[in-house]
Amino acid sequence: MAKKKSYQPKNPFIYEGYEGPDYFCDRTEETEKIISHLQNGRNITLVSPRKIGKTGLIKHAFNRIKQENKDAICIYDLN
Repeated sequence: MAKKKSYQPKNPFIYEGYEGPDYFCDRTEETEKIISHLQNGRNITLVSPRKIGKTGLIKHAFNRIKQENKDAICIYDLN
């Protein structure tokens, strides 16, 4: 059985990557919309300036999907 990570960032205001739901702030409506679109087989595109949190939002949605369905496969491609 894998141990749960005990890492806690020194700064709770994460500006790069995704550290989990405890460090993800707001964006409830956007998260729900992304999850709904993905579950219904719809394509989506996120467009915004750099450093606004697009990657974090996607990873947060994937985290929620995996919590609801352990067999779900979520792929994030950087290309």
